[in-house]
Amino acid sequence: MAIPSHANVDTGIDPTRDQVRALRDHGRDGPVVMMNLLKFRSTAHYPPKAGMAPCSGREAYDRYQHAFTVAVGAISQAEVIYDGPCEQVFIGQAGTEATDWDKLLLVRYPSRQHFLAMMADEAYRDALVHRYAGLERTVLIQCGG
Repeated sequence: MAIPSHANVDTGIDPTRDQVRALRDHGRDGPVVMMNLLKFRSTAHYPPKAGMAPCSGREAYDRYQHAFTVAVGAISQAEVIYDGPCEQVFIGQAGTEATDWDKLLLVRYPSRQHFLAMMADEAYRDALVHRYAGLERTVLIQCGG
């Protein structure tokens, strides 16, 4: 499964084919929690053809988050278990890229297959334009559920 290519976006925030294949073929059985570390753009970078009014990166990401929790919720069965700001670095060097995140999002899925089915859904894939527009960078880590 390849993530669709969108013009004028940094697809460095996408999983590689090998990463998707590894999750599909070697992930854990049962529920998974995906830990998202998110750094937003100050202003969303939508492609001109998107026809979106100017907004912040956070607002663009909220549109994307709505898609995977509501629009394709029956497929993903995603349950947001934490959605909040990254407030203070306790261990690590504050102000570095390794510790400079705007938001932590923990999402539980009944299985990795639910997560992968969401990624393959057309409505979800259409919503990726908001993810690309809103995120400066991200880290996604699969955890036990």
